[in-house]
Amino acid sequence: MPAGTIGFRIIDELTDADYADVLLPALKAAAGAGDVRLLLAADKGFDLGTLKSRFEELRSDPELDLGHSKDWKRVAITADANFIYRAAFPALSQMVPVDVKLFGVDDADAAKAWVVG
Repeated sequence: MPAGTIGFRIIDELTDADYADVLLPALKAAAGAGDVRLLLAADKGFDLGTLKSRFEELRSDPELDLGHSKDWKRVAITADANFIYRAAFPALSQMVPVDVKLFGVDDADAAKAWVVG
């Protein structure tokens, strides 16, 4: 990952344990340090719809202040998204007032470059 960013690869699914034990503590540490730039790289077959509930949880966590803090900069997501998700993604990304962009599963380099920008 480029300097100043954090990234995670999601294989199969993002379990409750993965979220609570890995993702959430890392995001809290990053938010505490400032300038959160996050890359979530999902493998082929990952259900992109499951991220909606996770972003809702992140948004309601007062320690993360997602959507209200200037410290949250960009979130890039690479995923195997069909045309329905690609069409719906701009509306879904509005639930968090952070710059969020969806990339194809094979576009990790472009996602890394964008999340740093």
